[in-house]
Amino acid sequence: MDAASIGFGAQMKKKLDDHKVQGQYFDSAIPKDLTTYGMIPEFIGRFPVIVSTRGLSESDLIDILTEPKNSLIKQYKYLFGMNDVSLHVSDCALSEISKTAFSRGSGARGLRSITEKVLMETMFVVPSVPDVHTAYVDARAVRGERNPVLLKNDLNTEKYEEMLKKGKTVDDIEDAELVCLTSYTGFEEKEAA
Repeated sequence: MDAASIGFGAQMKKKLDDHKVQGQYFDSAIPKDLTTYGMIPEFIGRFPVIVSTRGLSESDLIDILTEPKNSLIKQYKYLFGMNDVSLHVSDCALSEISKTAFSRGSGARGLRSITEKVLMETMFVVPSVPDVHTAYVDARAVRGERNPVLLKNDLNTEKYEEMLKKGKTVDDIEDAELVCLTSYTGFEEKEAA
């Protein structure tokens, strides 16, 4: 390793913000590097093997969201299923969730908080809305540009996506509406009384 890159306050010659460069440095670490960094030799001598790990990529985070038996998206689909509503998270939404976690540096642990923030209002609204069969989440909902969309009656996800490709907006599509907590909880009626 470069002698100038040792220690907490040293100036780095290489761009260590890049995970690939950082991983290459960690892969080439030897016990002497650890003692130079400040660990005592008696402690390092107890390590039979020195192994480095690499940070998760955006595609790894998407796999974590969807692949495991008890993945986060499967948990939310189960929660929505308790109200007979299916949850559809588009590929662009999964990508946006992983990009957000990656940019925050929170890794896999940050995925839950991001997803929870996106779906919190929807989870409260869905039980009180009649005829809803699907909650649709896309990249715009993840970025906070608008809320997730509720699909009702005969409108399925394929028809909805097809209409969006034709240039229609959520407001133009019958049987599709944005999640809005205040319009379903009766706040307006209570305030008027």
